[in-house]
Amino acid sequence: MSVPLSTIKSALRVDYDDDDSELTRLREAAESLVLRRTGLTIAPTTKLLYVANWRSVIVPEHPFTSLTSVTYYDSGNTLTTMPATDYWVDRTDGPMPVLRFLQAPGIYDGTAITVTYVAGYTIVPSELTHAIIALVGHWYNNPEAASIVRLNEVPMSLEYIIDNIGVRSPLR
Repeated sequence: MSVPLSTIKSALRVDYDDDDSELTRLREAAESLVLRRTGLTIAPTTKLLYVANWRSVIVPEHPFTSLTSVTYYDSGNTLTTMPATDYWVDRTDGPMPVLRFLQAPGIYDGTAITVTYVAGYTIVPSELTHAIIALVGHWYNNPEAASIVRLNEVPMSLEYIIDNIGVRSPLR
């Protein structure tokens, strides 16, 4: 799921189809940039996380939706799915949930624990939609990096939104 092209065209007051492929390209680039800057996942996506041992681990994608499974190769090298009663997702310590294990079974040497989970929005938040539209509009109306006319910088509202909805810190 991404911001619909019809929403972008309506916001930019584009009522013709000639530039649809260009607006789609700009939308994809804007979504990619905004999501990398904010650390958010826009659409529900199945993700894999590999863990070396049975320690608590932060689930890195935001927003976290659900945990699907925890699998590992046991000491006999047999693929095993951990029962859901042997782990839990702790959401009490900030926006990033922590996966905690209640059991620590032996794992086969050289293998990793595989955590399968889903992250992403089912409905894109309004401020994220606005940030993407602002960036697409800026690029659409100012396609050149240099111009005889004065250069326009990215709208301040975009920076404000990204700074306030992101889960990334300056260190991450």
